[in-house]
Amino acid sequence: MNKHNIMQRFVRTGTVAAAACALLGGALLAPAGATPGSAHQLVASASVSSTEQTRSTWLATQLLTALRAADYSGVVDFNKQAPGELAPRVTYSPHVDLAVIELDDRGRAVAAANVQQSRDFPNGRIVRLDDDLRAQGTDFRAWNLTRWDTLSPADFAGTPYPTGSALVPGAKGVPFMSPYPASTFKILVAVQILRLVDAGKLKLTQQTVNQTPGGSCVEGGVLPAAGTQPTVGDALDSMITFSDNTSTCLLLQQLHAMRQLVPGSNALNATFAKLGMPTLQVNGTDPATGAGWGVGSIDMTAMDTARVLLLLQGGRLSLLNRGGESPNDLLSARSRKLLLDLLTQQGFNEVLSTTNWCGLSYPQQGIPARVPDRWVAADGTVTVDGIPYGQDVRPCNAAAQVSFAHKTGLTENYGSDAGIVTALPGQDGRRYIVALFTNVGYRYSDASQAATAGYPCFTGLGICYSEKFAQLGRAIDDLMRRS
Repeated sequence: MNKHNIMQRFVRTGTVAAAACALLGGALLAPAGATPGSAHQLVASASVSSTEQTRSTWLATQLLTALRAADYSGVVDFNKQAPGELAPRVTYSPHVDLAVIELDDRGRAVAAANVQQSRDFPNGRIVRLDDDLRAQGTDFRAWNLTRWDTLSPADFAGTPYPTGSALVPGAKGVPFMSPYPASTFKILVAVQILRLVDAGKLKLTQQTVNQTPGGSCVEGGVLPAAGTQPTVGDALDSMITFSDNTSTCLLLQQLHAMRQLVPGSNALNATFAKLGMPTLQVNGTDPATGAGWGVGSIDMTAMDTARVLLLLQGGRLSLLNRGGESPNDLLSARSRKLLLDLLTQQGFNEVLSTTNWCGLSYPQQGIPARVPDRWVAADGTVTVDGIPYGQDVRPCNAAAQVSFAHKTGLTENYGSDAGIVTALPGQDGRRYIVALFTNVGYRYSDASQAATAGYPCFTGLGICYSEKFAQLGRAIDDLMRRS
């Protein structure tokens, strides 16, 4: 589910104001007859001031522009590369779900936006948000690779979505298949574990459950020998900071043993549903091993993920804390700080931020975030759990403007990144949340890499993400800069 686990099996070698006013000149809801790709929305509420509406509309408009400029439809598909030929451009527009929440100095949301792109609407669309910032007018569906990858346009348009694929049964609006979140779902596991700690039912210092010593986890991982499993706290650290799959399997076993993932009465899913985040789900994992991370069974959407992060850093689920769920409804202050600290120590800065690749012209620089010292050797190079990046990151760390508390995800078909960006001391003070889910995994790369024989993730430097992630990350950060 992350670069480390993949590599274990391979050898590495006009004006903004005018646009905002134009949108605000009409109804905040979609006008009758609007197409899925039309730019409509915003936080539709009489309690939201015109200033906040304008700022959110501006943000949504600019995010859609940045998403179009990144042009995920321009990636090339190495799964369809013929021997001796260039990898061809992707057949259908990838699905992209992007949410951003702008924060003030007190951690309150001052603007929020959600934009999407898909095979249905390749030019993108703006999603309407409710008072509590949840996405409206969207019928989220579990990911189905065959439906996106192989159906002809006629079959795609004429084939109904499978029964049971709705993440929120009965939801009305534009259908949108939500990309598999890959390892970003480990945020959900961490939250539920820490809720048990807060309730006094689990201790960070106790060893995790290990139901199947020596058994298989995922991607070739092997569960530890009996009695050698890490503590709950150590497993949390490994799961978040370098996305260790074995630690995740152990924590999932722990949740199963404590009846938190029972089909039909899934306490983890209920936690997020109660908070108004029903699209965040972990289903189908194996109680005995913690494996079984299935596409279509584990789901996250960008706006609900951003809302979790909003609570985690101390805000409420509304603009300027005018109501909505509070941070303590998610976790205690102590547990929130612990999880934020772990996210800040995350080592894979190669998606929206690309500081691990400091000094290279490709991929381009994304969010100018600092690499945590924990991963930087005396010569300035970064090694994350045995993966050497080989670039001296000290110049980029010296020029860094923000910290990025985040979690990434990567598989062959899916790539994601979600976290909280905070300006470093002496910088401009910007602060925001970003969550991005796509079906652009290491199977895809950029046109500049199309001549590579096979997946670029497993050749040369081992760059596993298209630089479109970094381009989009940099564009978002430029939007969030404070003058």
